[in-house]
Amino acid sequence: MLEVVEGLDLSAFEGGYRADGQGGAGYPPVVLVTLLFYCYSKGIRSSRGIERACWDDLGCRIITANRAVDHSTVARFVQRHRDALTQLFVQVLALCGSRGLVDLSAVAVDGSPMDANASRDSNKQLHRLEAVIARCEDEISALMDDACDHARLVETGDIWDAGSEPQRDDWPKLSRLCDLLARARKARDRLYERALPSAKEIRIKVEAAERIVARAE
Repeated sequence: MLEVVEGLDLSAFEGGYRADGQGGAGYPPVVLVTLLFYCYSKGIRSSRGIERACWDDLGCRIITANRAVDHSTVARFVQRHRDALTQLFVQVLALCGSRGLVDLSAVAVDGSPMDANASRDSNKQLHRLEAVIARCEDEISALMDDACDHARLVETGDIWDAGSEPQRDDWPKLSRLCDLLARARKARDRLYERALPSAKEIRIKVEAAERIVARAE
């Protein structure tokens, strides 16, 4: 997890901090991003749950260099950088797919006909891909809004004590949406590339234009 986050572009996070030496020292964005990814992957979504994990979970203690991150710090970070975090979730899932960490194969155990990714109805034209991309982006944004609202409810009032905080697990749905969004974007890019003329077609058109110019001269 540390190696993956260090290889991501975190400029969207770093640009929001002051560089004039004023104000209190903050946690490096790479630390909080890694902490969020690690906890989210284990189903720990609330800021108070992440704070407890910084005491109890060895992985969290390694990520934070044995420092206990306050739940308010986590909640403010998620609320402040929601858009940047959304894009990072998509990048990380695409990276997992490229490294073979995500298996998207479908296995049929008998010969019964069923709807599958290879069915004719699953073939997407450009306008359908655009609709899928828009739907995934809207649902991902709604999930991130829900996470921010959940964090604000925890922070603004002691409506739950530490032992009775409800557990939330939208990570599988977010993972599926990010995967579908990444595949839809990749398919859309392939359609755009396929629509462009090949190098051979361009050369033929250029040679024809040069012949027309030569005849005209």
